[in-house]
Amino acid sequence: MRYAVFDLGSNSIKFVVAETRVRGVRILHEQSISTRLAEHLIDTCELRPEAIARTLTALRQLRAQATALRVEQFRAVATSAVRDSRNRREFLRAARDILGFPVRLLSGAEEAETIFAGVTADPHWRGKDLFILDIGGGSAEWVQGRHGKMEKRISLPLGAVRLRERFLHEYPVAPDTAGLLVETVRAQITHPLAPYHLGTRRLVGTGGTITCLVAIHKELAEFDPRKIDHASLTLDQVRGLMKRFTGRTLDQLRALPGLPAKRADLIIPGTAVVLATMERLGARRLHVSVRGLRYGVLTAAISERESHFATHATRRHPAKPRAAS
Repeated sequence: MRYAVFDLGSNSIKFVVAETRVRGVRILHEQSISTRLAEHLIDTCELRPEAIARTLTALRQLRAQATALRVEQFRAVATSAVRDSRNRREFLRAARDILGFPVRLLSGAEEAETIFAGVTADPHWRGKDLFILDIGGGSAEWVQGRHGKMEKRISLPLGAVRLRERFLHEYPVAPDTAGLLVETVRAQITHPLAPYHLGTRRLVGTGGTITCLVAIHKELAEFDPRKIDHASLTLDQVRGLMKRFTGRTLDQLRALPGLPAKRADLIIPGTAVVLATMERLGARRLHVSVRGLRYGVLTAAISERESHFATHATRRHPAKPRAAS
């Protein structure tokens, strides 16, 4: 059985196609297309026509790829940008017409829960004590768990696109400005995260900002998930990366090995969320997962399908009662 998941995020659409086999799940194709759906959402509270057009064009392309790959089961979810927009119904209707099936709009809590499911589906992290940070374009999520079970979760409107449009209006960004941004984010998360504690949990980060930080640190010429997944960065290394980013023009940021040009203007606000979180939690190291929301959606889709077949198999072939002895 082949599955396709479309994650309609605030900054990009993430697309994954997987196949279930006797020995487990095999990823056949992964892709990310930058669409900036949340562009200027903070000003108008509506998805702009240009952003909608970019997103729908990308959906048509990805839907065609899913058909070519003979996908049988489809799932699509939308997150922060769509749920915060006044014209979300029109957008969701247009997306459904292109995909041929409805897009599920996730609440912030559902988004956090699904991210946790995606990360912990990885055997490397299964059953571990984790504290997960996911930084998207419109929102960021913090999830506290123990023994592979989620304990608490929260979603806040502190995504990289949103922070960039609120606080960073020109480049280069001065070191003092970047420092003030970190302080501002830390102030905004201090009260909401008061009931949360890192303790002995490992801090695991997901999302484009965090994978880019590792790629930049390793100076990767091309994105290679095998060199990024399960890697880690210390707090001092993240601080050092922020220093490298400040004082650079956008062209200079785009020239950094490991930083995609489309993310150059988001790396500073995204890194500010990482630093604020690590400082707030007292974390000395950040571990990285390339899995996130789309993997959580995929895991749920496979589980639902298997449960469906198991239920029908039981109805067709009920267990025979044992003869009395």
